Amino acid sequence: MKAGRTNYVYEFTYSSGPGRQEVFQCKYVDPEEALKRFMRILSLTKEPFDFKIVVRDEATKEESSYQVMGSVDDMLEKFRVFLETTTGETLAGVEANIGETEIIHSDVESMSTFEKMQTIIYASFKHGKFSSLDVVEIFKNTFGEELPKSTASTYLARMWNRGKGHLERFGNRSGYMYRLRTELPEVQKATQQAERLLATLELRVKK
Repeated sequence: MKAGRTNYVYEFTYSSGPGRQEVFQCKYVDPEEALKRFMRILSLTKEPFDFKIVVRDEATKEESSYQVMGSVDDMLEKFRVFLETTTGETLAGVEANIGETEIIHSDVESMSTFEKMQTIIYASFKHGKFSSLDVVEIFKNTFGEELPKSTASTYLARMWNRGKGHLERFGNRSGYMYRLRTELPEVQKATQQAERLLATLELRVKK
């Protein structure tokens, strides 16, 4: 399938706790890329998985939704079948190998807020510690969009992932600080991707 801009908007709603929901969204990517995005989202959440997925065609205003749960492999296969049924496309299966998937997508228009924030962190904070306020400031300067501090804090916690993610965390709830784990090969790869993306877009990031 040839990749390119589409009219599809994908929303993934995940219950992260009693009365708490996380919503991930990606826009205008082809179904195959959406499947890869979903795989990345699964890598950032904790089991048990329980997602509501909505696919909306912005041109026709048609909308389809589906509830998926189970193991990573089961959910990827169910989502693939759902995408094929919804869009009429034939997709290749995607193996749940998170390490082989690019962390940063190259099309800024279709990037989610979380992916934009990741780009900022990988490209701007290779040295030293930083806070959620630092991220909010550079996000605004880079993308011209407001990023609520609460959203930045939530996404930073997700990247920290209780010490298993790409960030180290210091301090307490009154004022966490973070450090990018640049010693990890996957972080080094993500940093290179982020720098290339910002250079391509000619976006100036405050160092």
